[in-house]
Amino acid sequence: MKHAITRSTARKALFAALLLAAALGVIAPVTEAAPPTNQLCTYYDDFGNVVGQSGYDCCGNKVEWGVTTKRAECYVENCLWCPPTE
Repeated sequence: MKHAITRSTARKALFAALLLAAALGVIAPVTEAAPPTNQLCTYYDDFGNVVGQSGYDCCGNKVEWGVTTKRAECYVENCLWCPPTE
């Protein structure tokens, strides 16, 4: 028995593929926009000395020490390896 794809079937498959691509184009940016869990902010005094940190380190551990000021630098940390949790 010979199996051939008809034009109607090909159009339906193309439409389904385009619909899926459009749906992923809408969903992907929404899921990607979530704030990073490993963002860490370092706070400085007027002289440039570090006076505190807050956020999460690269392994997802909460960091909270010192004071917060208007002079801050926030960044996302990336780890190559995180020690196992006990």
